[in-house]
Amino acid sequence: MVKRIIMLGAPGSGKGTWSKVLSDTLSLPHISSGDLFRHELKVESELGEKVRHYLENGLLVPDEVTIALVEKTICEGAGKDGFILDGFPRTIFQAEALERFLDERQLSIDAVIDLVVDEAVLIERILSRRVCTKCGKPYNTTSMVPMVEGVCDDCQGPVIKRSDDTEETLKKRFKAYHDETEPLVSYYRERGKLIEFSNTAPPGEATKNELLGLLGLGQDNG
Repeated sequence: MVKRIIMLGAPGSGKGTWSKVLSDTLSLPHISSGDLFRHELKVESELGEKVRHYLENGLLVPDEVTIALVEKTICEGAGKDGFILDGFPRTIFQAEALERFLDERQLSIDAVIDLVVDEAVLIERILSRRVCTKCGKPYNTTSMVPMVEGVCDDCQGPVIKRSDDTEETLKKRFKAYHDETEPLVSYYRERGKLIEFSNTAPPGEATKNELLGLLGLGQDNG
């Protein structure tokens, strides 16, 4: 059974959407570094104030802050029996820290999924996407529109455009991705963990089964 998965991909490639699909299908918790950061912002913690500066300027949160937060979640929270990591690791330094952390517990990453999408498509996706502020369900203004405008289908929470989804912030995020995160593709390919998945269509049964097949799982998820 595949129990520890990392989702890679450029901003807007669908990491959050596909993480949720796999989380529901495989009964594994979806651990999003972005959600962890937003939680700290919401409770107005000291860490949250540090995170705010970086997120609002389209910069990556420093490695040591992100690593500590994710490791705590894996160790003490929902991820102790398996997980789908979304937005972490973002750098080789973070990947090496995660590998050491898991090695110490005689654990390892089972698969790393790289979502491959053309950059022009990504830009269009990001500017159109929306999210429920209550449950985190993703939407967009083209193919995944809530039944009632501005209201989540699942929990009736407010559906909004994220404050960091702007063209100016987007340019900074793509530069940060190319400089720091893209090298992870080679890092995990060399370790035999990488699975490349061309994500050009919205999630459906066919695309979900294609991804499960790449993970070595049949439709019975076994």
